[in-house]
Amino acid sequence: MNLEAIKFDDDLEMSVSIPEQQDSIRLVLSDELALADEVMANDYKEKIVHMLGSSAYWYELAEKRIFSELSMMGQLMAIYLLSEQTSSDFIFGLLFRVDAEVEHGRGMKISLEGMTIIDYGDADRAFC
Repeated sequence: MNLEAIKFDDDLEMSVSIPEQQDSIRLVLSDELALADEVMANDYKEKIVHMLGSSAYWYELAEKRIFSELSMMGQLMAIYLLSEQTSSDFIFGLLFRVDAEVEHGRGMKISLEGMTIIDYGDADRAFC
């Protein structure tokens, strides 16, 4: 993905793909960020491109975490961008649909810099 391809719609969403999953995924810019009302800088877009390009690492990390709890894999439904443009670390949330927890799913926040899960639980952990 290139920087010009990063264009959010009026709902602050766009569709993206990663090699680890066939279906497209919603990329969502949190409306609680000041960034939702700002022009997105190329530096921030580069972080998005880097995050999507690093999907092999964070996707495996996420799947292992879900499997360790539920002994099954989930389907990634959305990626939430949770960091402001001025933040030193890039935090993003992952929302998974999981058959064992259809009503609640699973969510987590990941630090791109540390490539670690910093919060895990029900689906709302991905965006709250």
